[in-house]
Amino acid sequence: MQQRFLYLWLTHWKTDCHRIDMPKTGDDSPKPEPEPVVITRADHKGVLVCGSDKAAQSRGLAPGMRLAEARSIYPALRDLPEQPDLYERHLARLIRAMDRYSPWVARDRFLQEAGQDGPMDGGDAGLWLEITGGSHLFGGESALLELVLRDVKSRGYAGRAAIADTAGAAWGAARCHPAPAEQRILSLPRDHDIAAGFPISALRLPEQTRVTLFRLGLKHLGDITPMPRANITTRLGPEVLQRLDQFYGRLPEHLNFNLPDRPWLIRRSFGEPLGDAANLAIAVESMITELCDNLAQENLGLRRIILRCVRVDGHTHTITLGTGSPCQSAPHVLRLLSEKMPGVDTGFGIEQVIVYAPWVEHVAFRQSRLDQQQEETTDQIALAQLIDRISHHLGPRDMLFHPGHHASHLPERASVRQAVNARTYPARRTDMTLPKRPVRLIDPPEPVEILARDTNGTPSRLRWRKMAVDIIHAEGPERICPEWWQCLDQDEYALSPKTRDYFRIRDQAGRLLWVFRTGTTGQDIWSIHGLFGD
Repeated sequence: MQQRFLYLWLTHWKTDCHRIDMPKTGDDSPKPEPEPVVITRADHKGVLVCGSDKAAQSRGLAPGMRLAEARSIYPALRDLPEQPDLYERHLARLIRAMDRYSPWVARDRFLQEAGQDGPMDGGDAGLWLEITGGSHLFGGESALLELVLRDVKSRGYAGRAAIADTAGAAWGAARCHPAPAEQRILSLPRDHDIAAGFPISALRLPEQTRVTLFRLGLKHLGDITPMPRANITTRLGPEVLQRLDQFYGRLPEHLNFNLPDRPWLIRRSFGEPLGDAANLAIAVESMITELCDNLAQENLGLRRIILRCVRVDGHTHTITLGTGSPCQSAPHVLRLLSEKMPGVDTGFGIEQVIVYAPWVEHVAFRQSRLDQQQEETTDQIALAQLIDRISHHLGPRDMLFHPGHHASHLPERASVRQAVNARTYPARRTDMTLPKRPVRLIDPPEPVEILARDTNGTPSRLRWRKMAVDIIHAEGPERICPEWWQCLDQDEYALSPKTRDYFRIRDQAGRLLWVFRTGTTGQDIWSIHGLFGD
């Protein structure tokens, strides 16, 4: 499986951290335009700007300039001293929050190392999330991008994000991809033309190297890729070729993922790498069994499990699975994993295996009978596991449904199509008797033309689907009013007049039809809404 990375670029990291920690005034009056804010750091040459917010950058106040120069451009500038502990606290909190999307989160060390030189510090920060095999749990990569950006924004941070095949490509796409926020997705080599248009800054090169490339007329990736590799190394140094190969996936890149001790994470490293699928399967079985036993002791079951295999060359293979209900059964989890395990390429050997359950839930209490047997039958457990297997085979774009009841008196809303893993709708009340309902509803109801009526106004002959229908017997009416809370007029707040009077009619062919009328007296409209089974 092709690896996928999401890079989150926190564009105004330092100023955002300060703004979030500022005390709130509680004043609801309209806020004036925010004043420019910069973050400063003192050194032997003076006071340096090492971070700026959006308002400051719009006025040309960029990181790297001296504070005196910045004040000459905008005298009313507000400056705040740098607080590394504050940024570290916020970043650790954000890393924990990103765990809901992927347990493999890595800091952008390039920005930290570049910031040590002063002029390279832009006051920003970045995180990588490896999302291989897991984006379908959030509705696909585009939906995942939108969720991450919305989450970050709700916490008060400004950011851009992108998804790509490599960590380097995701880094560059977050900064340079021309698509809208939720569409910054790069798949190589399909999107080679898009990547070729990225500026040289997408390669994470030192500032001096970028200046040299620019002077040589090499402004975009498409200007470098056609060049002979020997010439690139000779004229530009090995770092340019290294970053280029990391961008296109020709050279692996090892990220330092944050993997602190978690209660439902098991990690095993092997001094002698696992070189074949059989030994890997034995190791995975042992770890899954241990994880499920630990969960069972706490009366917990997993809803999502991630298996990560790390090869000696740094390549990783990630498998992500979900279950419809909390699961403690190791054989069931192993059966689901076994269908994905053949896709794991052991290469020169697997040196580390990680099993992690990021989502666990309490298992519903099961009452034991006097014979010590659980009331939940084997058939019920087997059905839940069958649903998991079917959902697993359907893939991320398909969904398994079952019919469910919805607490509504309207026929078309009383029954719903419900995803097996979704929250259950309110069940239909069982303490009341409802009139007989048809086995098949026609959606939408089909209009009919009344040809004749009896003395009480009930139709005796009608035309439906261009055919005349003689009515032998009719029962009704049953009056069903609309849901008033859904039918308020936006202007006068008056109830909708669309009340329905339902009749059960039997035609000359023996069919039992469900028809209703709406409208005012003398201007009624008739429709067929269903067919009974008898």
